[in-house]
Amino acid sequence: MGRGLGSAVRVGLAVALLGALAGCGGDGSPRPPVVVVTPEPVRGVIAQTSFTGFETDVWISIELVLSQKGVLDVTVDWTFPDTWMYVYLGRTNCNYDQLSGRTCPFFISSETQAPKPRYLVTESLDPGTYYLVLYNVPRDRKAGIGSDNTEAVSLQLGLTVYPSGQRSTTAVRLGRVTTVSPPRLPGP
Repeated sequence: MGRGLGSAVRVGLAVALLGALAGCGGDGSPRPPVVVVTPEPVRGVIAQTSFTGFETDVWISIELVLSQKGVLDVTVDWTFPDTWMYVYLGRTNCNYDQLSGRTCPFFISSETQAPKPRYLVTESLDPGTYYLVLYNVPRDRKAGIGSDNTEAVSLQLGLTVYPSGQRSTTAVRLGRVTTVSPPRLPGP
């Protein structure tokens, strides 16, 4: 990721230097202003992971710590085409009651069976902690949704950084996949 941005900056500096040298002609005539080439946005894959044994009617949450500003893209893929995989992204680490009650404040929600793989793109995000949440929807014959599939899931995260953003060697820290368990009921 840094290599592409560095190359663009070096090209911009080289253009500026050549323009300055061209203005050093001995005849004293004015030269046109030098146009400095600004680097283009740079996208890089910042994290990949996979896991198995993702049963139906289970919520999982993955903490994402972004250390630089950019546009995050998330690709989620799973094994079976008839699985209903819901995918969410937000800033709040919600508990089971919030997730199952659908009161968690996500800024991206994708509640559908297709497409597979799922591809989500954010607006520009500031550095901070975010949560990617997945839900393997159980079969509901009456509603005609869900499946009985225990899934294997793979994730890929990309980050597009714009020239004005600060560079970092650690763009993201990917937390462990954690199951969001239902609250325990008091025993007799």
